[in-house]
Amino acid sequence: MSEHVPSLVFHTERQRTGTGQWTSDHGLVVAFEAGKAVPLARLDWRDSHGAEAVIGFDPGMAAFVGLRIAADGTTYEWRGRLVERTQGHPHRFRVEGGEGRQDLFLLVEDGGSPVARLGWADREGGGGSVVLRSVDLEETATAGEVTDRVREVRAGNEHKRAGEVALNLLDATAAKWLSWRDADWLEFTLDEPVRVRHYALESANDFADRDPRDWELQGSSDGDTWVVLDSRSGEFFPQRHLSRDFQVTGSAAEASYRHLRLEITGNCGGGETQLCRVRFFSGERSYEAFSGHRYAAGEAPVPYAGIAAGLGEGVPATVEDWRAFLAEYSADMLRVLERGELDGITEEQRAGSWLGYDAAPDERITALEERLGVPLPPSYRSFLAASDGWTTMSTFMYEILSTAEADWLHNCPDDLLDEEYLEEGGLVGPLLLVSGESDAQYWLLDAGDVSPDGEWAAYVWASWYPGLGERHRSFADLVVAERASFEELSGAEGRPVRPEGVAELLGRGRAAALRGRVADAMDAFRRAEEKGSGAAAYLRAVLSAFLDVHGTHHELRGLLHRPHVVAEVGVEQIEAEALPLYLYSASLDHHGSTAFAVRSLGGTSTGLRLPSTDEERDALLAERRAPEPPAFELALDRARDLAARGADDEAWAVIEEALASWYPVAPNRVAPVVLLTDPALRGVVTPSRAREVVFTPRGFRADE
Repeated sequence: MSEHVPSLVFHTERQRTGTGQWTSDHGLVVAFEAGKAVPLARLDWRDSHGAEAVIGFDPGMAAFVGLRIAADGTTYEWRGRLVERTQGHPHRFRVEGGEGRQDLFLLVEDGGSPVARLGWADREGGGGSVVLRSVDLEETATAGEVTDRVREVRAGNEHKRAGEVALNLLDATAAKWLSWRDADWLEFTLDEPVRVRHYALESANDFADRDPRDWELQGSSDGDTWVVLDSRSGEFFPQRHLSRDFQVTGSAAEASYRHLRLEITGNCGGGETQLCRVRFFSGERSYEAFSGHRYAAGEAPVPYAGIAAGLGEGVPATVEDWRAFLAEYSADMLRVLERGELDGITEEQRAGSWLGYDAAPDERITALEERLGVPLPPSYRSFLAASDGWTTMSTFMYEILSTAEADWLHNCPDDLLDEEYLEEGGLVGPLLLVSGESDAQYWLLDAGDVSPDGEWAAYVWASWYPGLGERHRSFADLVVAERASFEELSGAEGRPVRPEGVAELLGRGRAAALRGRVADAMDAFRRAEEKGSGAAAYLRAVLSAFLDVHGTHHELRGLLHRPHVVAEVGVEQIEAEALPLYLYSASLDHHGSTAFAVRSLGGTSTGLRLPSTDEERDALLAERRAPEPPAFELALDRARDLAARGADDEAWAVIEEALASWYPVAPNRVAPVVLLTDPALRGVVTPSRAREVVFTPRGFRADE
């Protein structure tokens, strides 16, 4: 980011045209520098959900007047005055093409969705118009999502009988929160203070009149004194399960709070209020690229395009980059995979530690471009110049086609893939097929989706996907992602590509888990798992079960079929802790039964004694338990006795008091799983209380 591009923060007001009733509106933050600092005369923009604005600045950019048009078509007069100049966080784009092109710095945040189109005119008579491509929240690690730091969520009202509770808002499922009120509140307590720069609300499955319309997002350090971070009115969700992203502007985006409150003051007319998901982000929104035109005073418009600064870092670009990348990748695969898993590899390739072929000479690549009628995208072209095709490129991709074989999809056999169907799914076309079938998947490059630097978007089509896989900006980005996936899957199977540092990560994860820092622990365990730690995979599954036990049986089933997981955790602990957790989670699946669960678990290497009926399962859950610290065991006995008498809240109070003194009596334990599996405590340890368990610091021993 540039240190010299200021961000201008405006306090704004709006009124319905002609009413004369001005009301405070979202702050507006503007930072713009297209090569040199020139005061703007006008800005206009449209966001990704269809809302628009056009404003004109006074000569010193100390005030503006203009119009805002909401996504539903409502028009407002809009005005603002400058209240602050900050360094801000403008997005930096590297301008493509021409000599001496200077970077573009751009930031327009009006509290709404990401800007999709922007036009401007400056005081010297220049201007332009560009279209921006934002990065989906699911595709970027830079957004800094902090939702996983929520340790507790409460609501003024919730439909408990149907399971439509506030806790559902934290999960990426179709489950929702429903309140029987037309206005209500949600309060989120995090494990540490965070700043919120934007947040997303997802509409639920039915009845649009239940959607929130007016609300405030508030922050608090102590849970008592609240400040408004963002205020909304007249919002709407035109589709079901639509996620809308809202920006927190001004100084509120820089402060950190441990408590967040969504105060919904009105919905869209229904007697109930609902949401499917709430997400919080501490990082900036991300953009990939822009394209359009610009003009200087008295001159004709010229093309203007660029990509986000830093985009492409760590991705092979030149022929030399590809040779180094592919040589290292080849060595990794040959070291990790069995001989039978690299079918089609010649002894010459194996001896040379190179799973590809000779480089394609330039005339062969040029011949391919002439046959296709277009220049190839740079990263794919330089790949071919390093190796004319490839063999095993990832876990499920066994053949990258050569220059003689790559072709437009519409030239391939009719039954290969339906190009018309793919284009209806969002691809532009024409589509270049660059792979053989492999494991029921193909790799495609979209010649109609081109970045300013000439790269074509890349996709994986696979028969097991519900649709196309994730969009990748280029062929090189796809290969890098597939290599990362190969390393992750190899580590999960106990044959890591890069095992260095696994013990440190595992220890860090255990320590974080016992301190109640769930997000940090999960991250450490995930990275240790990628490095081959079976214990880390198991401990991550245990922590996940406390956050939501539904579906844990699917994860455990996969883990218990991996010999390295069972060997590291130990058969005794598997039988006393993992098996009861597996059976309990499976029993919650409305499609499941004990017989189905047992059949699914068959074939593990543990020789487990498995129940054959629901009655045997319940008996196993009551009897088979991992050993607990003596003081905690006494607390469990007291809690069971209280629960038997119907005193569930008193039973929980006993457990809650004892949690801090719980400590692991075996290396691969981080939480008392008995709280999830013991039938006697079923009514005591609710989902929200289970979540509290792992956010509570544990591990104190009186004898230490």
